[in-house]
Amino acid sequence: MKKSLLAVAAIGAFASAAQAQSSVTVYGILDVGYIGSNAREGSVSSSKTMPSGTAVNPQQLKVQKSAFGQSAEQTSRLGFKGTEDLGGGASAFFTVELGLTPQNSELSGGTAEDRVQRTTNGSGSAVDNRQSFVGLKKNGIGQFAFGRQYTPVFNTGAATSPGQYNNVVGDVVYVGASSAYGAGTNVGGGNNNGAGFTNRASNAFTAQSDRFAGFQVGGLYALNNQNSTQLADGGVSNSTTTFGSAGGNTNWNGWGLNGNFTWQKLYVGVAYQSFKTQYNTGVMSSWTAANLNSVGATSGQVTYPQLVFPAAQISDKQTLVGATYDFGILKAYAQWVGRKVQNDYTTPGYASGAAPAYAGQPAASASGAGEQLNRNAQQIGVRSYITPTIESWASVGTGKIKATAGGSSANFFGYQLGSNYYLSKRTNLYAIYGQSQTTSNSVTAGVGAGANQYAVGVRHTF
Repeated sequence: MKKSLLAVAAIGAFASAAQAQSSVTVYGILDVGYIGSNAREGSVSSSKTMPSGTAVNPQQLKVQKSAFGQSAEQTSRLGFKGTEDLGGGASAFFTVELGLTPQNSELSGGTAEDRVQRTTNGSGSAVDNRQSFVGLKKNGIGQFAFGRQYTPVFNTGAATSPGQYNNVVGDVVYVGASSAYGAGTNVGGGNNNGAGFTNRASNAFTAQSDRFAGFQVGGLYALNNQNSTQLADGGVSNSTTTFGSAGGNTNWNGWGLNGNFTWQKLYVGVAYQSFKTQYNTGVMSSWTAANLNSVGATSGQVTYPQLVFPAAQISDKQTLVGATYDFGILKAYAQWVGRKVQNDYTTPGYASGAAPAYAGQPAASASGAGEQLNRNAQQIGVRSYITPTIESWASVGTGKIKATAGGSSANFFGYQLGSNYYLSKRTNLYAIYGQSQTTSNSVTAGVGAGANQYAVGVRHTF
């Protein structure tokens, strides 16, 4: 009897010890409040003429928004993360993080897209997948993980951002689909890839070293390539049959490297990443075979299909350099970001059957091989605790966008002010104001866009 009791006690102790080696944490952020904005959409200069020779009158759209919104200071989310001790300094870990929209009837879901790269993360999906990955770690060496993850540029920028990636206008480095303009929603979601860089990569492998003598390095490789053609029989008749076609060569991949150095109160980080989207043969919607059940020259003849979008190859190169220095009374921030998007394949201007936007406008608005769009921006800022419970920050930045097609360019400027009042370690009130403005040194459509946005709210972390 005593031996049985001792055996049960030993088994219980072993189970408790094994259980103690694993942990799962539920965490999240809920950010809600009032958001208001005033914006001016870009206009076309009166000297700008369409290819038909007709001058276009200057037009500018003014947009005002006012709403009880969400995620102004930080994107709301719900996450699960855990680790398991594998022994010998090794461990397994995972993270699943979902975006939340607490103001809406749908608690989660939406579209995370990069229009430049023509990629999307589950358009209209029921659940917004911010991150989902699993990996292995070895103490003293580093870690690796597979899944949907933040990119090297995003992580380096997050460590050197004075506004800590809030969703109010004015940050010229972290720029999302602004909610201040007509095309945006009332609240910035923080999920879409911004104008500055790509935030997340699906189908990604990442590796990160431990810190050695102040240095840390890492990398990312994302791979989502396929070569497929799917045909669906649309039904056979004596005259025609239609087959739906989806696929073709659809190739998307990317890679990136990052490194950082910490010395006393100084932090310096640099990251580079490159992505490529390639549709070698274009994507067709359908093709039709005529007169299948007859004889003659036209029996089985295939008609020309409708082109959803043409063959394309887009390269997207992004670089970010950032630094911080903690002076004690305040922390100083500096960032520079550059992005070069290039068409490596000549594409026609319109899909089959599409009409020009203006009468007489030729299909010459097509993109040609070698055409580039370059964007760069620089920003400085400070962040400081004025009292143990009041934190404030400020940032200012400038930048330039330049396209090789037509030699058009535009300059932009932005600044932001913000403050937190901490009611506790997990709950704070905040107020943020930001403004941005686009100017030009050439005749460029869209010049004159600008916005100011202000938000007051409460953020709770758990």
